[in-house]
Amino acid sequence: MASGTVELEEQQEKLRRVVDEWRCRSHDLLKNLYEDPYGSSSFSDAYSSNSAPICVHAEPSEHSDISTLIELENVLVSKFVTVLSYDCIEISKLTEYARRNIYRQLSLFGHGSSSQVLLEGEPQKTFGRSLSLFMDLSEVTSRMSAVLCNLLQQLDSIYSLQDKNGTPCKSFKNATFTTAFSSFSDGLAMFLILDEILIHNGRIKSYLSLFARMLNKMKFEPDDFGIALGDLDNLDQVASRLEKLLDGGFFRHLLQENPSWVDVLQKVRQNRKFLDACTSFIHNGLSEILSRLDTWKESLLDRRKILCHTALFLFEVYAAAEMPDKRLGKVIAQMLQVVPVIYCEGGGRFMLLDLLRNQFPPSLSSWYTLRDAAMESGTTKNNYLIHLNDMHSRDWQPIKDALACWVVSFQSVIHPMTDLSKVEVCLRLHFKKIIQGILIASRMQMMANSMLDLHALLEVPIKRERLKSLCQMVVLMKVVESAFHNKELDIIKSLPHIISFIQADIEQFFLRAKDELESEIAKGSQVGKMRFLSSLTRGSKDVESRMAYSLSLILLSLQMLRGGGSSKRRLILLVALDFLESIGYLDIGFSRIKKLISKLEMVVDFQSIVKGVTNCSFLYQRKEMIGTWLSMVYMDVDKFSWLQYLLDAFCDGLWHLKLGHVGEFTIHAHEKEIENAVKYEIIAPLCRDIETDLRLHVHSTHLKGSVHVNPRKTGVQNLSWYLQLKPLRIPFKNIDIKLHVETYLNSTFYNHTAMSSYDRKIYLEMRQLAKLKYRLVLDDIHFADHCLGHGIEVIETLQNLQKVATSYSYNITNQVLIEKASGFQGRTTLRIVGVEQVASSLATHGLVSIFTAIESVPKFLAQKLVDLSELLQDNFASSFLVKEFRFWKHEEGSIRNNPFIQGDQHNLTMGKLFFEDHELRYLEQLRYIISEMGNVLGLLRILKAGCSRHVCNISRFIHGSNNSKSFREISEKLGFMDETVTAGRIVDVTLESKYRIKDHLNCFSSLFTVFSKEIQSSKNIPFKDFHLIVPALVISLVDSRANCKDKLLRRSRDRGNQIVMDDGFIMGVAFLLKVTMQEKSFDQMYWFTGMHKYLKEALLSLEEYQDAEQRKASRGISVSRLLGQPASSIGIEAQKGIDKLKKYQKEVEFIHSSFNIARTAIS
Repeated sequence: MASGTVELEEQQEKLRRVVDEWRCRSHDLLKNLYEDPYGSSSFSDAYSSNSAPICVHAEPSEHSDISTLIELENVLVSKFVTVLSYDCIEISKLTEYARRNIYRQLSLFGHGSSSQVLLEGEPQKTFGRSLSLFMDLSEVTSRMSAVLCNLLQQLDSIYSLQDKNGTPCKSFKNATFTTAFSSFSDGLAMFLILDEILIHNGRIKSYLSLFARMLNKMKFEPDDFGIALGDLDNLDQVASRLEKLLDGGFFRHLLQENPSWVDVLQKVRQNRKFLDACTSFIHNGLSEILSRLDTWKESLLDRRKILCHTALFLFEVYAAAEMPDKRLGKVIAQMLQVVPVIYCEGGGRFMLLDLLRNQFPPSLSSWYTLRDAAMESGTTKNNYLIHLNDMHSRDWQPIKDALACWVVSFQSVIHPMTDLSKVEVCLRLHFKKIIQGILIASRMQMMANSMLDLHALLEVPIKRERLKSLCQMVVLMKVVESAFHNKELDIIKSLPHIISFIQADIEQFFLRAKDELESEIAKGSQVGKMRFLSSLTRGSKDVESRMAYSLSLILLSLQMLRGGGSSKRRLILLVALDFLESIGYLDIGFSRIKKLISKLEMVVDFQSIVKGVTNCSFLYQRKEMIGTWLSMVYMDVDKFSWLQYLLDAFCDGLWHLKLGHVGEFTIHAHEKEIENAVKYEIIAPLCRDIETDLRLHVHSTHLKGSVHVNPRKTGVQNLSWYLQLKPLRIPFKNIDIKLHVETYLNSTFYNHTAMSSYDRKIYLEMRQLAKLKYRLVLDDIHFADHCLGHGIEVIETLQNLQKVATSYSYNITNQVLIEKASGFQGRTTLRIVGVEQVASSLATHGLVSIFTAIESVPKFLAQKLVDLSELLQDNFASSFLVKEFRFWKHEEGSIRNNPFIQGDQHNLTMGKLFFEDHELRYLEQLRYIISEMGNVLGLLRILKAGCSRHVCNISRFIHGSNNSKSFREISEKLGFMDETVTAGRIVDVTLESKYRIKDHLNCFSSLFTVFSKEIQSSKNIPFKDFHLIVPALVISLVDSRANCKDKLLRRSRDRGNQIVMDDGFIMGVAFLLKVTMQEKSFDQMYWFTGMHKYLKEALLSLEEYQDAEQRKASRGISVSRLLGQPASSIGIEAQKGIDKLKKYQKEVEFIHSSFNIARTAIS
């Protein structure tokens, strides 16, 4: 009792841990979902529609061995059935193992995404990691070869005994062992499939060769690799054995190089009855399959059986060592015409003609059927594609109608019944619907796979309507899968009863024959025996032995039907049926029994079969279709419900890759392709359309002359259905379309409101409309209408950088932008943008708007550089630059030592320049563009300083910038509630963003790097000698500033005659010299030094000249007065010249000082 209590407590403790773990996991999921809706979660965080936390797989199993199952008093019959059944069961197991664990893995061996780079040594590592796969391949093929050889010997012995009239084969009227031949062909087909995989995947042999070469090199220095020499020899032997196995091909190695097979084939070649039976099986089987192919009578495994019959045909050609007869050649030719391509074993493509030509004996390669088929190969493929398109046009509507009826009836609820007869009727209907659903899905899979692959193979475009119907076909396949998934538990519950009544139906055939046989035996009448057995063998002499064999086989069949319907019992039953049919034509309905057994096989293994016929992993080869199909789905609102099924279909490729054991890089690449397709083909257009719809409705109420609409009834498109979908489930994450739309609109409304605060009211209305019309829950827009602290709204100023560049002047000393008189617009005050205004605006609106303005600066500068480049490339500009270049350079090309000889030509004292009018206009254009660039760069400096001021204001409580403590971790350690921990996490994020601000602000270096590369490129040759034109630009600026100040002193000044700060031009010149790397070249000109010296000397000369004139005037003034002559004007003009020269001297000194400050700020 005590031990039971302890165990119960342990179980409860384990359960509690599981619940706690799931609770924490669900909390993390919700937290990640709300934090980052675009983020990807792990594989286990979400599930697709075809997966569930718990899966139930039901399949009848058999624990008894064959000798226990086959217990008959007739020892001879027991031996015959046991031997053949054992071989058939082993072949079935090996074939199923290869189908699940070898085919797909070999096909995808070495597969990687297109963007993955294969490094040196990766092929060897890939093969080494997959060595267990090739060991399994070697073991499976070796075991299959032995079992097939044994089955071949048994069949050869049976037909040899029949030829010699041996016991019990003398009782056979016509030995037809369909099950044995079918199993034999299945085993041979495995070798054909492996050869085709090796042909299509050349990486297998190449990687094996590199791996073997690596082993040979390692033998010389085994100690360096830390591996024993014996282990290395074993690996080398394995690699050598694999190379021999793969070089010649599995099928040819089996029939031509395997010693045991060579001896058996020599004996078989002499057994004419066996070869005739093999030929008859191939001919009859192919004829029966081809007659019902591409019709509603086509069975589930018909196309795979074609491949098996092809393998058996090749074996028969090798065994007979002669040309096939005309009857067999005719049916092979018909097969190549009717179905030149088949798709089986996970969607693999098998070209039957190529397969036959690759495997046909070289000595018989001139067979006329293959020769004629090769000549018409291209036409045959095109005709088959045309046939598929015609079949699609003919059968697509009936398939949709049948599937619609099937879904409704299959998903109908079955109420509990007390009447057993009604329960059986209901179960029979359920059984019928299971078979019908599987066949419909199989037919759709065949059509979709074949048409998509052949259109791509033959490079034939698909019409849009047919492409849409193929999309619907894929969707309906996943609908069938979903229907089976929903009813899976109900089917499993009723599965034993369904198996029971199917076996009961089969038993009725055997019970009638058993009763009749026993009654005839009981009579003891030889006449009655002869009358009954006249239907078995006509003219037979050994009646009693035939009756005994028949009765034993019937009893064995009944014994197999009293089990659970396992595959082992079914195969034994089929072998017994073959023996019973070989004895004679008993009237027990062999064909009907075999049909019921095939249906029983489908029902028993319905889960694996449904998974196979609804598997869309073939779409991995057609990945380009996902974008096309998703855009089709988005354009038609009626088909938006297809979206989840379509994603499930493409996610089958992930299942395909995982089973193929490819690398994580390839799987993640496919996941990214699916996610991007949903994002760009569904979510992005939906976000744009919803935003456009909201704008149209809101603006229609504000714009004059527009038609007023009801925002709750009228719209561009009915988009609300898209938002009502449940979150899309894919294996690696959940995609909530509504959440993505809400995130997009929140971000868009915030950014637009931050940049255009006067539109805040409009975006508030759009937010309210989104809530009413689409039921979207959007965040509040936390922005004030205006910031009135300094009488200016910086956010409004930053909306248009072009306006800032032209309407403001930059003052580099005070770090402000001052509005020009032309931008007054009826106001009586000037606007000023400074550091304090930026900090105040940041306190109201946050950093996003400032970062947005900073990010737009490179684009503005790039455009201005383009304009400047075009201006410098003008014909007049070229001649002007040549003029400047010739002046500043000697003939040898060196800079003049005294470059201000040209300054003598600048009649500064007279207020005249040496430039002509058109040259002055050109210099003004250059100066305006450079000034606009400098103003924007000055704005960038102001924003940087303002952000720093704002950060300092909000972080005064922080003691140190290196504070590494986390408020969230401290809250968790102290055991606070979740709300406190969340608040601590928000504080941590805020502090972290504060320290990251410098990454956004330190953008000067990135600007210089980007623009330096651009200007130094060959496209920007006009900037090569830009420094030579700077003196002319500065002289023009000096004259402009001097004239502007003169106008201020006049009484007739107007508002447009105010002084303009030209530090923007100086900032722009410093920036251009920096990015063109001509700072050193300009410094070597010593222009400012020479100008200072020249002005100083000119001023001293004028002053001396004035003093001399004054002395002359004082001596001659009396004479002038006596003679009555007017006073000389030379002194007045000299004074004016001195005053103007002093103005120019001050302006040059000011510009030189500002230029040094600008260069320091930029550096």
